[in-house]
Amino acid sequence: MSRKHSKRNLTIAALAVLCIAVFTAAFAGNAVNSAVSRVFNSVGNTAADGFDTSKDFVKIMDVGQGDGILIYSNGCSAVIDAGLASKANDICLDLDGVGIKDIDAFIITHLHADHAAGLPRIAERYKIDNLILPETEENAEAAEAVNTAKQLVASQKGNVYTAVQGMNFEIGEFEITILAYYDEMSGENNKSIITMAEIGGLKFLFTGDAESEAERALLDEGLNVDCDVLKVGHHGSNSSSVKAFLKAASPEFAAISVGKDNMYSHPSKKVTDALNSCGAEIFRTDLDGDIVFYVENGKIKPETER
Repeated sequence: MSRKHSKRNLTIAALAVLCIAVFTAAFAGNAVNSAVSRVFNSVGNTAADGFDTSKDFVKIMDVGQGDGILIYSNGCSAVIDAGLASKANDICLDLDGVGIKDIDAFIITHLHADHAAGLPRIAERYKIDNLILPETEENAEAAEAVNTAKQLVASQKGNVYTAVQGMNFEIGEFEITILAYYDEMSGENNKSIITMAEIGGLKFLFTGDAESEAERALLDEGLNVDCDVLKVGHHGSNSSSVKAFLKAASPEFAAISVGKDNMYSHPSKKVTDALNSCGAEIFRTDLDGDIVFYVENGKIKPETER
């Protein structure tokens, strides 16, 4: 572990004890209480569009060139990223399709428009109990959208938190942990909040747009990135998914959230070749539409829209 990261961890450890304690107490008061009533109303039911809400799942929503991820269990929900403003209604339709009335936790990985600009529309439509954000720099691309959403969440008595490494909470049967947040790095992508969701020993890793610098920092810190499902970083750009990181993650399934015929030529063939080499089965929203990973009997069963 490098001297820089060792010093950083000591600082975070000192802050995290207080921040996580406050976060956990406040989160529990909102998410658990609201979840209890919905557990009895939702488990075993089927939502309006035929979506089986009796199952735990992670859904990579097809939001074009952006990210939007839904984690659902026992009537509880978490969302990671909000896509472009033009895709907010698509995300709302997905949430409505599962019968969601309010969102227990919403994480914005970083302040690029394709991950955060849809947040105000979603915050208008649903009560967000707990909003978890990176530091909001006023010159960031999606700063205005995020500030608007923060005001909406606060006006509905929701909680707003700045991410701290080690934050941990439950969404139904999922345990969700902020694995890393490198706020000192240059460039918005490498400041992405990196999250692990675990259920019954199965792990889902979400890295936002983290690039090689952040991926190597994860490895340098000795953090466990082994996972069953990897939401591939930065839409499959060759700036992410370095071989050492993919080897350590060793996912069985890889999901790439990417727009059809996008101008960036995402995903990179170099990345898809590397994923194939590590044995991952690849799914892409541009080809497969929505990608759902159901958790059943200790196994992950992927289904796609197309």
